Amino acid sequence: MNEHEVTPVPPPGTVELLREYNGLFVGDTTKKEVYFTFDLGYEAGYTNDVLDVLKKNDIRAIFFLCGHYLTEEAHVRRMLDEGHVIGNHTDKHRDLPTLSVEAMRKDILDFDVMYKEKFVDAAPITYFRPPKGRISETVLRETHALGLKTVMWSGACVDWGKEPIDAQKNADKLTRRVHPGCVYLFHIANSGMAPMLELLISQIGEKGYKVGDATLL
Repeated sequence: MNEHEVTPVPPPGTVELLREYNGLFVGDTTKKEVYFTFDLGYEAGYTNDVLDVLKKNDIRAIFFLCGHYLTEEAHVRRMLDEGHVIGNHTDKHRDLPTLSVEAMRKDILDFDVMYKEKFVDAAPITYFRPPKGRISETVLRETHALGLKTVMWSGACVDWGKEPIDAQKNADKLTRRVHPGCVYLFHIANSGMAPMLELLISQIGEKGYKVGDATLL
């Protein structure tokens, strides 16, 4: 096993905390499967392109949304209709470890309330991702108490800027670092995401990997 096939290790103590509070940063490490997750706060105009790629390749992902994104009802409805799952990324995308427990719960629950009001027929949200990946034991304890599974990640690229990412360069980087159970974090902020995903799906496939169903994490 070379250096690119070793599962990244989070900071000391993080794995134990995630396990204690039913969270994860990686999927099943015995299978050559990876999982796609997306964090969205605002619509940049490229979500349908990404959904087209996922539909074409029969991939189901988790979309972690903030409150503002719930105004994009057509996109959210399409996600649900095509078998994806919506996750809670909080309402205001605040730095949770710096908040009081009351303020933290409010930011999480405000999103949940808005989501239920707009999508009354949707299944309850069970997945959670903290803004900027910022966690603490208090954050994990409180989200677990709310019935949420915290999903971190073990693979990501710098893709949140408005300038298009280099699709080939980023696909190559993510392919080199692929590992069993990899949970990929993406944003849909620019036009480079959809073509990058197409390349990544093909390249990891050549290495014997497939994209698993993230909704089963």
